[in-house]
Amino acid sequence: MVWVSEVMLQQTRMEVVLRYYAPFIERFPDIATLAAAPEAEVLAAWSGLGYYRRAKMLHAGAIEVAGSFAGVVPATLNELRGLPGIGRYTAGAIASIAWNVHAPIVDGNVARIVARLFGVEKPVGSPALMREAWIHAETLVNACSTPRVFNQGLMELGALVCTPRKPDCERCPLSSACVAFAAGRVEQIPAPKIASETRSLQIPLYVVLDRKGRLLMRRESGPLMSGMYHLPHGNSELFADAPLIPASASLIGSFRHTVTTRRIQFTVYRAMLGARVRDRAGYVWIEPGSLAAIPHPSYVGKALRLIAAS
Repeated sequence: MVWVSEVMLQQTRMEVVLRYYAPFIERFPDIATLAAAPEAEVLAAWSGLGYYRRAKMLHAGAIEVAGSFAGVVPATLNELRGLPGIGRYTAGAIASIAWNVHAPIVDGNVARIVARLFGVEKPVGSPALMREAWIHAETLVNACSTPRVFNQGLMELGALVCTPRKPDCERCPLSSACVAFAAGRVEQIPAPKIASETRSLQIPLYVVLDRKGRLLMRRESGPLMSGMYHLPHGNSELFADAPLIPASASLIGSFRHTVTTRRIQFTVYRAMLGARVRDRAGYVWIEPGSLAAIPHPSYVGKALRLIAAS
């Protein structure tokens, strides 16, 4: 489905999405199946792709389509944008690719193309560049005969030819009309991105096993990775639930992990619980072999691999 592929590709590299798309579609082959599935099952199938809010919104959108549109994804931009998690780009992609509607799309690749084509010298990713890019993209798609082919071609052009560095202008079908190429400034247009501020965090993780070899975990309810099952952790602003204080802990090792603009150093401990801690609400014992069916962030796998190698 176009909808699923576009949501997966948001903030995720193509080579990563390719590993997840086919299994996801096999498990949820149509809107009705996706809408009927429990959210936890959808998140489990999404585990490893990150940005789990996308999966939650995709599931909510499928429920809306099943209930309000008889299971058929709508074709108009207004109806599409009324669905959970569908913004201007995704609506344009679905409308044009699935329904051949004259709808513009602007992602990073398309913004770069139109910036060079029309000489827009605004910074990469800036609101000013995106505003102009949408105007130009709408003009271009309205002038084409087959929006489905045009928009997909535009995305491929940005991914393979009009690349951020060392674009292949000799192979580009638009070079004769490109302002940046004519001025010899393809490498300078658009302007460099204004760097986002990154934050460094250090978080202790506790791997706790009971006598049956089950793993202690808790379902997160905070702003990031909500609905996912996490390992117990020490004090951190990253998670909403209260930190766990083990009765004893032995250091195993550490690894680095990135969540949005946060650079995290996870330190992993093998831990034991005191009697009072065992009664904490919200924690559950999980069979390690069942993790594939339980939604969990990728850092959990990194921690368990570190334990297995120790």
